[in-house]
Amino acid sequence: MKRTSCGFTLVEVLVAIFIGALVLTSVYGVFGSVSKVRNRLETEGDLYHQARIFFDRIGGELGSMRVSPLGAEAVFSSGETTAGVFFLEFNTELVSPLLEKYGGISRVRYEVQQDEESIQLLRSEKVLLADMAASEPLLFIAGLSSFQVRFFSQGDWSESWSRSTPPQMVEITLELRTDDQVIPFRSSFVLSGVSG
Repeated sequence: MKRTSCGFTLVEVLVAIFIGALVLTSVYGVFGSVSKVRNRLETEGDLYHQARIFFDRIGGELGSMRVSPLGAEAVFSSGETTAGVFFLEFNTELVSPLLEKYGGISRVRYEVQQDEESIQLLRSEKVLLADMAASEPLLFIAGLSSFQVRFFSQGDWSESWSRSTPPQMVEITLELRTDDQVIPFRSSFVLSGVSG
């Protein structure tokens, strides 16, 4: 009498399990890679958003810079404080919406502070047409790995600015750090009303 087989052999079952495991492992790898890329793109998108907000804001302020002096301070100044902290300060007609009711000219100050882990950019503003104290410096960008400003006037670039008149152009370079890389950003701003 002849016997017919009704099931799978052990070898066939093991081969099927092995093939299934290979397919599931590759699908898991693809989903893991897609998830990592999505997280990295979200982080980078946040950094690009921070840089865009900063460059839009300072570009508007520099574009609305008040070239004629108001008071005893220079219209535009930059350098280091006695504590070695870099600052950039200038008069602008683009004021924060909450301060518009006090007048249309402010003194804006950007200041770099560094701790053990990162560099931070702080921003403060003082209304010049009202007797008010300057606002507390607020955190504008955190997680910087570098922040540099250069000034252009009469055909030369300078790393610092101490003249009584503003430069013709300001170039700002900053680097924002993610977990595993540094993303550089650079923009230049031509100051209207400045002759050179």
